[in-house]
Amino acid sequence: MRSVLFGLLIALGAGVPAFPQEGPSKVVIAPEGEPGEGLEVAGTVFRADGRTPLSGAKVYVYQTDAKGHYRPGTNSSENPRLKGTMVTDGAGRYGFRTIKPGPYPGGGVPAHIHYVVSAPGHHERRFEIVFEGDPALTGRIREEARKEDSAFSLRSLERGSDGLWRVGQDVRLRPE
Repeated sequence: MRSVLFGLLIALGAGVPAFPQEGPSKVVIAPEGEPGEGLEVAGTVFRADGRTPLSGAKVYVYQTDAKGHYRPGTNSSENPRLKGTMVTDGAGRYGFRTIKPGPYPGGGVPAHIHYVVSAPGHHERRFEIVFEGDPALTGRIREEARKEDSAFSLRSLERGSDGLWRVGQDVRLRPE
């Protein structure tokens, strides 16, 4: 099963991939042995009211490796190596296991995970999770993250007793 998921992930490009209405609600993005600190992300996609779960929403995520590269030797996000697609379950839930992304080489941009979330009859939502405590966080990013439908979602990481980092990321989609 795991190799099938990796094959699916590798076959998908950096653009928002097309995939069936039904699919896994949980995926593994970083392969076994990927350098970096383990990270689990989980959340729920909600309708605009923030209370009603939205099943069948498409969640596409991509990120850099621990060294800040989308692919070894390049910083282009056109075809990221660490990426995954999910379809929310009946309760609107999704989740993925990965590693903490690294900031871009040279600094200036906080480490982040890109999100593209969509569902029929709703506006697509694109944003980046950035992490509390990142030295590259600026006041502008913090201020922007406080706004509804921001391009940034500022999240705190919590380390579990198993050594993995964990973060929650719920998403609200507005109707078209």
